[in-house]
Amino acid sequence: MEPNRTMRAWTHTRAGLPGDVLALSSLPVPSITSPTQVLIRITYCALNPGGSIIMQLLPFFFRTSPAIPETDFSGVIVACGADVPSERCLQVGTEVFGSILVGQHVKSTSGALAEYVVVDCSMVVRKPAGATLEQVAGLGVAGATALETIKGAKLKKGDSVLVNGASGGIGHFIVQICREEVGETGKVVAVCSGKNVEWVRELGCDEVIDYNSHAPVTAYLTEKYSGSRFNAIIDAAGIQALLLSCPSFLAEGKPYVSVGPRPSGYTYGAMLATIGQMAKNFLWPSLLGGVPRPYVQVAATANRESLEALAKLVEERRLRVVVGFRTGFEDALQAYNRLLSSPKGKVVVQVQS
Repeated sequence: MEPNRTMRAWTHTRAGLPGDVLALSSLPVPSITSPTQVLIRITYCALNPGGSIIMQLLPFFFRTSPAIPETDFSGVIVACGADVPSERCLQVGTEVFGSILVGQHVKSTSGALAEYVVVDCSMVVRKPAGATLEQVAGLGVAGATALETIKGAKLKKGDSVLVNGASGGIGHFIVQICREEVGETGKVVAVCSGKNVEWVRELGCDEVIDYNSHAPVTAYLTEKYSGSRFNAIIDAAGIQALLLSCPSFLAEGKPYVSVGPRPSGYTYGAMLATIGQMAKNFLWPSLLGGVPRPYVQVAATANRESLEALAKLVEERRLRVVVGFRTGFEDALQAYNRLLSSPKGKVVVQVQS
């Protein structure tokens, strides 16, 4: 199957908000330049907050212009390099999902919000049986981050864990994997907004707390769990107030695992303030008012190991992807509007059928 010579892609030539800088463009279809690369006809692109941060803040002094946003995708292989290992079972017509390395994304016209992409074969895996291309598009960065938070939490059977931001793109993966880690004798408590309580409960939570109904939620957690404190807290939303209050409901010596403080906005000033807060969370001693609990912050990009682990979890029906919002390729700006408003599950764009 030969691809078209040109493709549609959303591109930008300056940093800024999606609605201000993105334009639907026509570009040459990328070519395979390495014998271990594959050319993918993209079916779905999944949006991530990190992709939006790169679009809005990374100056074009550091990147190729025009740039195509986003890194996570699913689709069909349409061409393979000569040295793609046969044991990978990747060939023309194979349905796959994967992610674009940040270095490739920044230094070339390579992004997932386009009809085609070329990546090394190590950055894609076969779509697991029983899942759709729409679902697996969202696994890459969010799934890899979820796996890293679980490692940081060091959970074991019978443990209790609190997951904040449980309805988000990363959080809804975390609660499911936590359920696997702590087992039936353990306890998974989730925090999210009231509109998401029921479906989050169905992911395997023992209790789901609506932070609006129990505001301030830190006071509620203190009242209910000060006598049986958690073995770990995983914060997928980056709420600083939860960290500051956690000694009341997190056992001594147990980790507070975070994806990082939530920035107040996507501006250089806001990001600098967030970096400062990160440093304080790591370094500020408890004697000077720091939180007396181990602080673990994770950041992850997808790789073959994480992609294969996620595919196995999905195929064994131990992990499912909740797509909370989907839109067509021409309406991709609507997907960014939804992404920036704390959506349910994953936000995906259907690039083509």
